[in-house]
Amino acid sequence: MGDVQHDVGDNPYESIAKIDTSKKEVVLGHEIGSGAQCLKCGPACTGLELHFWRRICKICKCSPEEHAVTVQVQETVRKVGRLFDASKLEKYTIDRMTMEHTEMMAMPTDETANADSNAAQKITFEWIPQGATENLAKRYMEMIPMENQPIEGTSGAQHRNRQIQKQLPDHDQQPELCQQLNTEEAEKMADFVKDYKEKAVGIGQVQAVVPHSAPQRQMQNMSLDDKPQGQPGAPDVIVGSDSQPIKSSVGVGNEHASPARTAVGAETPKAGGDSKWKCCRCTKGMTGGDVAVFAERAGNDKCWHPGCFRCRTCNELLVDLIYFYKDNDIFCGRHYADLLKPRCAACDELIFSEKYTLAEELSWHIDHFCCWNCDTVLGGRRYVARESHPYCLPCYDKLFAKYCGTCNEKIEADSKRLNHENNFWHADSVCFKCSTCSVSLVGRSFLPKDQNIFCSVQCKRKYFNQ
Repeated sequence: MGDVQHDVGDNPYESIAKIDTSKKEVVLGHEIGSGAQCLKCGPACTGLELHFWRRICKICKCSPEEHAVTVQVQETVRKVGRLFDASKLEKYTIDRMTMEHTEMMAMPTDETANADSNAAQKITFEWIPQGATENLAKRYMEMIPMENQPIEGTSGAQHRNRQIQKQLPDHDQQPELCQQLNTEEAEKMADFVKDYKEKAVGIGQVQAVVPHSAPQRQMQNMSLDDKPQGQPGAPDVIVGSDSQPIKSSVGVGNEHASPARTAVGAETPKAGGDSKWKCCRCTKGMTGGDVAVFAERAGNDKCWHPGCFRCRTCNELLVDLIYFYKDNDIFCGRHYADLLKPRCAACDELIFSEKYTLAEELSWHIDHFCCWNCDTVLGGRRYVARESHPYCLPCYDKLFAKYCGTCNEKIEADSKRLNHENNFWHADSVCFKCSTCSVSLVGRSFLPKDQNIFCSVQCKRKYFNQ
C-alpha cells in the first residue's frame, strides 16, 4: 500500500485549511426582510412582520414587496435563475454598468444635493439587458421611463426589486414553498412549472433594428443552437475610446463579478431608412438603428419598443426583460400563471385542488376564506366584504360600524341602516324620524339640517325657533 505523493513544497493539509468553518447565519423564510420599513405606510408600520400564512405584514397588512426589503444579488440570480434551469434558453445573469450620467437618466437622490455641475457624474445601473453592448444598453435605458431605470440609489432601483418579487413569486416556482399542497397537488404543480419553463418563459434580447432586413437575418444572432459567445445584435463598442462604461456580471454559480463579454468587429446599423419592423404593442414602425426588444418565444418576426415590453395584464415593464408568452402576447410570471390557474386571494398561492371557494369574484383555498382581521374561517358563516376583504360580523362591527344619530348606539353589520352624507341612522321608525314631531320618515322624503331630519318646513322652523 503506497503513500500519497505530494509535490515538493505542497502542504498536504492545505485543502483542509481552506475549508470555511465559520458559522453561517441561517435565515428562515419569515425572517427575510424582517423589520423592513413599509414604503406605503411609512412610520405607521413599525417594520415588516410576516403573517404566518397570508404573505402580508401583520402590522400594516401590506405585501412584502411594498417594504424596503434588501435582497442580495446572488439571491436574485438564484431565485430567477431557476426559471431557466431546465430550458434551452440562455441562462439568467445580472449585468451591471457604470457610466456618465446623461439628461435622459435619473440621478441618485443622495448625489443630487452635492452634485458639482462642472464635474461629470457617474451612475451605476444595477441591471442592464443581458448580452447587450454598452451603447445598446445605454440607448435602451434612455428609452424607458426614468422612474423605471434601475440606477443605484434611485426609486427606479427600488421599483425593480419590488417587481422581481411581484412579477416572479417564489411560490409560483417551488412546490416546497407552498403551504396548501398535498402530494397529488404538488405533483400537479411540478408539471405546471415544468410546462411553462419549456414552453413559455424567456428573456428578451435587445438589438438595433437592421433596415430592410428580413426577420430571419435580424434574428440570426439569437439562435439557441450552437450560440456564439458574442453579443446579440450589432456590436457597437468603439475600440480605443478613452471613456468606456464599466461592466460586471453575476450569473448562476458565479461567486464574484466577472467582466462582461464584448463583441467587436461589426458596424452599427445606420439610423433612418424604412424598416419592415413594427412594435407589437403600439404598432408604430421601427427605423434603422432603433433599439428594439425581441422575444424568441414570439417568433422571429416580432419586436417591441423598450418602453412597450410590458405585461398585457398589469402594464408593468417586464422586470429584467423576463416574459411569459401566451396567445401571441407577453405577460409577467404572476399574470401568466393567473391565466391558467386560480390564485388564492388570501395566501397568494396558485390553487391546484379541485375544490375551492369563489367569493367576491375572487378565489380562495377553502380553509383560507377567513376574516381579514381575526382569521376566523368564514365557510358557511355570514360575513361583510370591504375592499374585497371579508370580515366576520364581530370584527366588522368593531372596526367599521357607524353610530346612530338618534339613539347613539352602534349600527351592527347585520342591521339595516340609512344615511345622508356623514350621518347614519337605524333604518326603523324608532330612529329614522322627524326631529320635531317624531313621525317615521322611513320610505318618505325628508328635509336634512346638520344632524337632524324633518318631515316638513313647519317642523324644521319650529325646531330651530324653540
